[in-house]
Amino acid sequence: MKLTLALAALIANTQAISIYSTNGKLRYTEPAETSMIQLQGADDAPTFFLAGEHGQIGVGEYERVVPARFAADSDDIFMRSMIKNYAMEEKTADGTPSGHFWMNESITRAAAREVLETHKGLAGPKLDAYLDTYFGKAWGHFDVNRTGLVEVIKMPQLMRFLSSDQYMSLQ
Repeated sequence: MKLTLALAALIANTQAISIYSTNGKLRYTEPAETSMIQLQGADDAPTFFLAGEHGQIGVGEYERVVPARFAADSDDIFMRSMIKNYAMEEKTADGTPSGHFWMNESITRAAAREVLETHKGLAGPKLDAYLDTYFGKAWGHFDVNRTGLVEVIKMPQLMRFLSSDQYMSLQ
């Protein structure tokens, strides 16, 4: 009986239904809504400045400011490159830069092409085959919540994971 109740509770968790017992008989009720998952609405979705928008003249000129810890030549050159050339900077509610940098899958793939060419000597069809084989796993390893975004600060780990070289120098 305990096993049956435990199994029923597990099914209730995965199927979003309520199960209860009366006089030893299991009963369930369907959820009021078709989905119990709370999704972020389009109005709540963050917006970003792209790296290519830096210095463009137009509506609300955007100047990208690299965080001080990555701004000097003595600092992490790889991170400065990711922030300046690839990352998306999240906008605040009033549309100004927040200083929070993110990478989406396509931008990370472009950065990975550069890293693998520079540090692993892959190019052309070999590079394409390598990315087709391993990039999805590497991206999924870091985008565990499937939000489509990974913090830029995670890029050194992602690139080392992708290249299967934890000692790779990204300076």
